[in-house]
Amino acid sequence: MAEARLGKGAHPLSPFEFTLALRYLGARRKDGGIALIAIISFLGITLGVAALITIMSIMNGFRYELMSQLLGVQSHVYVDVRPQLYGNQEALSQDELDTLTAEISAIPGVVSAGQRINGEALLNVDGNAAPARVIGLTREELLSINRVSGMPEPGEDTGLQLGSMDGFGEGRHGGDVVLMGQQLARALRVIPGDVVPFISSAGRVTPTGMVNIRKAYEVGGVFSVGIYEFDQIVVFMPLEQAQLFFALDGPERIEIRVEDPDDLDDLRAEITNTVAGRGIISDWRDQNRSFYDALQVERVAMRMIMAVVILIAALNIVTGLIMLVKNKGRDIAILRTMGSTQASVMRVFMLIGLMIGGVGAVGGILLGIILVVNIDAVQAFVSLVTGTEIWNPEVYFLVNMPARLDWAEVMFAAIFGLGAAFLAAIPPAWRAASLDPVEALRYE
Repeated sequence: MAEARLGKGAHPLSPFEFTLALRYLGARRKDGGIALIAIISFLGITLGVAALITIMSIMNGFRYELMSQLLGVQSHVYVDVRPQLYGNQEALSQDELDTLTAEISAIPGVVSAGQRINGEALLNVDGNAAPARVIGLTREELLSINRVSGMPEPGEDTGLQLGSMDGFGEGRHGGDVVLMGQQLARALRVIPGDVVPFISSAGRVTPTGMVNIRKAYEVGGVFSVGIYEFDQIVVFMPLEQAQLFFALDGPERIEIRVEDPDDLDDLRAEITNTVAGRGIISDWRDQNRSFYDALQVERVAMRMIMAVVILIAALNIVTGLIMLVKNKGRDIAILRTMGSTQASVMRVFMLIGLMIGGVGAVGGILLGIILVVNIDAVQAFVSLVTGTEIWNPEVYFLVNMPARLDWAEVMFAAIFGLGAAFLAAIPPAWRAASLDPVEALRYE
């Protein structure tokens, strides 16, 4: 009967194996159990999984906020139509540019496409000088960038902070009204309605030689996109006026905004086919390559570091199970003599490791979700205890520590914690299964 119950008659993962695993797991130390070590192992995996979920959620939130701010104002795909860059001796005519812009706009997935001019200028107001990046675009395209032209809701810090869009792009050659970044306006100490002298980086040939182009423009509005560096240097100017100010024959680029900037490969290939050699194509990942790569590398590195923490916590399972195998050698020998197979013995000890890992993973998920949901309170608590500001908005350009829960990351953390416990249980379980009953009972 014992053989039927413990040996060939006991199917894998039978109630007998679960009962025995639970009995060994809860046994006190004086009875040869590993209850204390199991608790320590459980806490280690719980904290490791929770830390992995919390840190990856913070990094996901940080990446999401930065990408939202960056891509909320920046174009996603660029088509450079300057003839000297792509080897064409003749520049595209305005009609050809308009046709190409319309063809790109018609591609599914493209939100908008517009012609742009980018240039550098020096601004000087009553001795307050500052460099500026001047972006020339149409009024219609500027209206589509809500982080610049939108009216902010109460509590929001993006959009038009002062002034309005009135007069922008209106009048002869687009008029003389520009929009200026909030930090740049503060540096120059100007407000809407003030006139600011611009000195172009481009030159004009005169009988006395090359001279810089100078012109005064009225500040129509002051905007903020939520990125300090952008607000510190950017000025938006009507497209036709920018063409005159920089002494250009026509727009330099066609800039495109798409529905999903994170998934550009297929759409970029379609844009390339549409352009058909009439310009050089790049996207926001090329423009911000070092920044984009740094985020990716940091994300992978932090995941690996926290995975190592979970592995270290899982080593406690190895220690506990080795002690259990040593203390339960007589019991294992008796089970083997009663007909229990090596596989059954191994499964018992594997179940102990999986139980510790499974409960620890579940606990880590719950703790991690609680920390992520209450990240502001956690930030305030840590700052209060340490007496330091752990999140400086001037460094990270975000007011509060962001956290964005990604269920794929949660599943990765849980599976990794369970997998680490499973791997940690293999060596002691194999040792238990390999125990010779005769040798184990010889000195009993």
